[in-house]
Amino acid sequence: MPRTLVIDDDPQTEPLFRKHLSRLRAQRQGEFIFANSDAEALEILEAGTEFDIALVAIDRKEISGMGVFHRLKNRSLRVPRIALTSGEDLARIRRAMNDGATDFLTKPFSFADFIMTLNRVTREVERRRRNWRERAEFSALRREIDIAGDIQQKILPQQYPDRPGLDIHGGMRPAKLMGGDFFDVFDVDDDHIGFVIADVSGKGVPAAFFMAVAQTLLRSIATGGTGPAESLAYVNRLLCGYHIPGMFVSVVYGTLNPSTGAICYANGGHQPPYVGNGSGDQPRLLEGGGGTVLGILDDMEYSEDTAVLAPGEFIYLYTDGITEAFNVDRVQFSEDRLELSLAQHGGQDAKSLVDAVVSDVEAFSAPAEQHDDMTSLAVRRI
Repeated sequence: MPRTLVIDDDPQTEPLFRKHLSRLRAQRQGEFIFANSDAEALEILEAGTEFDIALVAIDRKEISGMGVFHRLKNRSLRVPRIALTSGEDLARIRRAMNDGATDFLTKPFSFADFIMTLNRVTREVERRRRNWRERAEFSALRREIDIAGDIQQKILPQQYPDRPGLDIHGGMRPAKLMGGDFFDVFDVDDDHIGFVIADVSGKGVPAAFFMAVAQTLLRSIATGGTGPAESLAYVNRLLCGYHIPGMFVSVVYGTLNPSTGAICYANGGHQPPYVGNGSGDQPRLLEGGGGTVLGILDDMEYSEDTAVLAPGEFIYLYTDGITEAFNVDRVQFSEDRLELSLAQHGGQDAKSLVDAVVSDVEAFSAPAEQHDDMTSLAVRRI
């Protein structure tokens, strides 16, 4: 039941309310507290009493109208206010509305008019409270998502295996606060590192959760020395075991011997990586090592293929957020433009190469908004 503060020194106001108090209570209009001056109102308000509605005289000498609330020192008060006036001074009413009044009543008012106004403002109170709660809940959720997005970025590699002769860099730029792409680089054994690029179906929080699970599973299995094809098959069986409808992941996982440049890789329904050099030549695709995406059918088998990364060459892995970035004319960046970008920037170090490709994508698609996660990984053999 609402609690209402009435601020008015008109001797007829309080008796008017008390006359109808029994009817107000019968209609569950709640409690009414009266203040006959600014000082009395401020004392009540400063004491911390909570009110749902305030009725404030705007044409009495002892009452400063809506300005009384600006004099509060020890608390802020968010409460709908109804202006009480004995006349029809529209300018005074307009000033009260500009100063924060939600509605107004002209005295002497009928009981029916008062109840109508009170009910209307009460509905407004409930609407505002719902909005305040929803905004507070949204703000809390947004803070949690921001924290989760920061955590997601931190579980991606911040440092790379310190192997002589290798230059490594990757990056993930989510389309939303959180993304479903991931990349990883890690030590497999004394002679090999593992490298991964993956794209989870969907976007946002669900994809981010699935991404964290897939990344954790693959790294834990691969670092045990299991080969690329067998690792993908194992992770696929585990993901299928979760029975999460509509969620799957495309992935390329490979191992690299830094000393010889030998690569062994398997592809689970992902875009083939490119191998390029610093001479401006068109990069070549690393096709083969095929298989379907992970998380759909638990009995899938995956094949492996091999390649050699010569000194000066790099392998570039990416997700389709790179090639399928649209400009305002709905034209995709495409594999052709990616190949041109890799040829143009292929002589740069791994970080500069990754950043340059993203810059080319952004320059092509601007001012269109990013619609998909953009993730890429470059491993160069020096």
